[in-house]
Amino acid sequence: MKKNQTAFLKLCLADALIQLMNTQKFDTINVNAICKQAGIGRTTFYRYFDNKNSKEDLLVFKINYEWECYAQKHEEDVQTDKGFALTNFIYENRQFFSLLYRNGLIMAIMRAFEALIPAGEPYDKSSSYLVSFFVYGYFGIIYQWIKYGFDETPKQIQQHITDTFSAGLKKNS
Repeated sequence: MKKNQTAFLKLCLADALIQLMNTQKFDTINVNAICKQAGIGRTTFYRYFDNKNSKEDLLVFKINYEWECYAQKHEEDVQTDKGFALTNFIYENRQFFSLLYRNGLIMAIMRAFEALIPAGEPYDKSSSYLVSFFVYGYFGIIYQWIKYGFDETPKQIQQHITDTFSAGLKKNS
């Protein structure tokens, strides 16, 4: 129950921040404004966030929470091709991702992607390099897609990802 309350509070704060970002630049938004918009006291805010990156942490939480909800609804798609499911998720939430881009918060998206690396799996050093290569390569293509205003479909982007990784593997063979 406590976990659900915590998630609800964080979502309220994240949604308040996003609402404010629609009318103000991210850097000008302070904790007081977020709390007022969310109807939550500053003490509650600082119970969950205590560092200078708290606003970005809210956005990373929002991305990961929404991804988990999406993944549950599209479980079969995620099991078939997690990368393509993630691409569809980003496209369905393109207004939000565009808002992050316009506010210079591409690192928040990257941090959220890092959290998608399977947790708890023991990676040796070489494997962790390989996983990082693919995660950041995927992120780079998604970043360009956001930058170009989502001018292609998720299927076209997934083809770019497949072609890029295939070309890289062929050159190294």
